Amino acid sequence: MLQVISKIFARLHSRRRLQYAAGITATLTFLIVGCFGTWPSPNLPKLEAPDSPIPITRDEGSWIVSLVGVGAMMATMPAGYLVNKVGRKPLLVFLALPFLASWFLIIFARSVVELLVSRLITGFCVGVAFSVCPIYLGEIAEDSVRGLLGTLMQLMQNLGSLFGYALAPYVSYTMNGAVSTVFPLLLLVFMIFMPESPYFLIMKGRTDDAEIALMRLRGYNSRQSVQEELQRIRSVTEEQMKQRGRPRDLVATRGTRRALLVMIGLLFFQQFGGVTAILSNTQQIFDITPGSTLTSSESAIVVGVIQIIASLVTSSAVERLGRRPLLLTSALGCCVSLAVMGAYQFVNLRTSVDTTAFDWLPLTCLIVFLVTYCLGLGPLPIAMMGEIFPSNVKGLAISIGVMFVSACFVVVTKLYQVAIDGIGPYTTFWIFSIVSAFGFVFIYFIVPETKGKPLEYIIAELNGKSQVQKNVPAALDVFTIST
Repeated sequence: MLQVISKIFARLHSRRRLQYAAGITATLTFLIVGCFGTWPSPNLPKLEAPDSPIPITRDEGSWIVSLVGVGAMMATMPAGYLVNKVGRKPLLVFLALPFLASWFLIIFARSVVELLVSRLITGFCVGVAFSVCPIYLGEIAEDSVRGLLGTLMQLMQNLGSLFGYALAPYVSYTMNGAVSTVFPLLLLVFMIFMPESPYFLIMKGRTDDAEIALMRLRGYNSRQSVQEELQRIRSVTEEQMKQRGRPRDLVATRGTRRALLVMIGLLFFQQFGGVTAILSNTQQIFDITPGSTLTSSESAIVVGVIQIIASLVTSSAVERLGRRPLLLTSALGCCVSLAVMGAYQFVNLRTSVDTTAFDWLPLTCLIVFLVTYCLGLGPLPIAMMGEIFPSNVKGLAISIGVMFVSACFVVVTKLYQVAIDGIGPYTTFWIFSIVSAFGFVFIYFIVPETKGKPLEYIIAELNGKSQVQKNVPAALDVFTIST
C-alpha cells in the first residue's frame, strides 16, 4: 500500500502533474457522492430512534435512501445536453452549489419532507457527476494514464464513504452535514483553475484554446510538442461531430451497439450485485448478524478502510493488468463472498447450530465482497463509459447509462428492506451472488479490453476493425454513422 501511495505522489511531480491535479479535483464530486451515499447507514438508526428530533418510519427511511436514484434520473437528460453545450468544466464547477444546498437542508431540517428534498437534490447532483466526470477524465488524460484517472472516481467515492462511516456515528446528523460542506467548497475553489477538455474546445472551434489546454495538461512549453496529438484530436472529433448524435445513432453501427450493450450490462451487474443496498445499510447488516466482536459502527469503519486499500490497489493495477482480468476477478469474488455470507446468515438465523466459532465470518465476507468490488465492478464500468463511445454520442450514451443505473439504484435500495423482511437476508444475499455469477459470464464473452489504447482505436475495434492501425487516417472511416 505504501508503495502505491509513493508512486501516486511521484507522479504528481512529473510533467503530467496537471492531469493528476485535474483528475483529483474533478473527482471531488465523487468524494461528495460517497459522503451522501453512506449518510443513511449511520444516521437512519438515529432518526428512527424514539428520541429522534425528526422521527421517521422504516418506510420513510427507505425512501430517504432511494430518492437519490430518482433525482439522478431527473439529471441525466439535462446533463447529457449541457455537457456538449456549456462544457465539462463549467458543469463540474456548478455542482458545488447544489451539493452545498443539499447539506444545508440536512443541517436545518425540521421535518421528513426537508430530508427527502435534500436527497432529491443530492440525486440530481449525482446524476450530473456520473454524466460529466467520466467524459472529462477520459478526454484530459493521456492513453497511458487514462485507466488510473478513471479509478480515481471509485477511490474518491470510497474516501467519502469512509469519512461518513468514521464521523457520523459520533456526532449529530446536523454536525455531520456541517463538516461535510468543506468538500463542495474545495470543489468550487479548485475546479475554477483546472483546464477544459481539449476535445470540447475543438468541438466548439476554439483550436487555440485547445492547444493551450493540451500544452498545460501534457506539461509542455512548446506548441510544436502537442501538434501531433492536437491534429489527431481535431481530425477524430471533427469526423465524429459531422453527425448530430441522435438517439438512433446509438444503434446505427456495430461499434455503438456493442458499446451500448457493454455499458448497460456492466451497470446492471454492478447495481443488482447489491453494492448500493449494502453500503447504504452497512450498520444494519451487522445489527442483524449478531456475534461480531466489533460494534456495527466499528465494523462499518473497517469496511470503509478496506475499500480505500482496495481502490489504491486498483489504481496501481489497472494499467498493468487491464480491465478484463480485474472485472472477472471482481465478479467472481463478489459471487463467492455473498454466497458464503448468505449461508452464514441462514445457519445463524434459521437453525440451532452454534455459530460462535464463526463470528468473524460476516465481516470477512463483507470485506472480501467490497475489496473485489473495488477491484473492478466498482470503478471500471464508469471509467469505461468515457472510453467506448464516439464523441458525437458520448454525452447521450452516458446520460442513458446514468439514467439506467439510477433506476437500478431505486429498485435495489427500495426493495432491499422489503426483501430482508420478506424472504430473509440469506435469500437476498444469495440473489445478489447469482447476479454476480451471471456478470462473470457476461464479462468473459462480451466486454473488450481497453487498456492503453487511444479512444479512437477502441471504437475502431468495437466496429470489428481488429487490425486497424493506431494512426488517425486508418481509423477515421469507422466513425461514419451509417447502416
